[in-house]
Amino acid sequence: MNTLDKGQGQNLESDSCRHTGDISCEKPSHQQVEDFLTQADDLCLTRNQRFTDLRKQVLSLICRSEQPLGAYALLDLMKDSGRSAAPPTVYRALDFLQEQGFVHRLASNNTYLACAHPQHQHEAVFLVCKQCGVTQELHTDGIYKAVESRAKKVSFKVEHAAVEVIGLCAHCDKDNSNE
Repeated sequence: MNTLDKGQGQNLESDSCRHTGDISCEKPSHQQVEDFLTQADDLCLTRNQRFTDLRKQVLSLICRSEQPLGAYALLDLMKDSGRSAAPPTVYRALDFLQEQGFVHRLASNNTYLACAHPQHQHEAVFLVCKQCGVTQELHTDGIYKAVESRAKKVSFKVEHAAVEVIGLCAHCDKDNSNE
């Protein structure tokens, strides 16, 4: 969720990053995933929202994935775990998770990744590797304010903005330079 998203945004914890690094959050460990699911459950209780078993399973699958997942990939993973669901059900769960700020949607490939900081609104830019699909949430400051300011000058009201930067991750760039 960024500063241009309207809706949720209760700050239940400090705005500082609890993860490794100052500019972005690393892929969470198993324990961090469990902590994140507990945090999501607590946030839903505070917001008077239902964190159903299906929503929790979808969020868990997204958190544990090496790269962002689309709805049909989620359906396949759910079938593998013995639970079946129809596409509209998964899309509703994804909509809920996005509305609550638990996941971000990448418009470029219609996939979802877990938000590193669902407890508060923040700006983020997504670095998407065009070769392997690995995506990193990069914390930024000022990009969305600049977009909103420029839009306001042309009488345009921004309701949502997302920045995705396509390129090569260090691993894929290294692989390409060895060829």
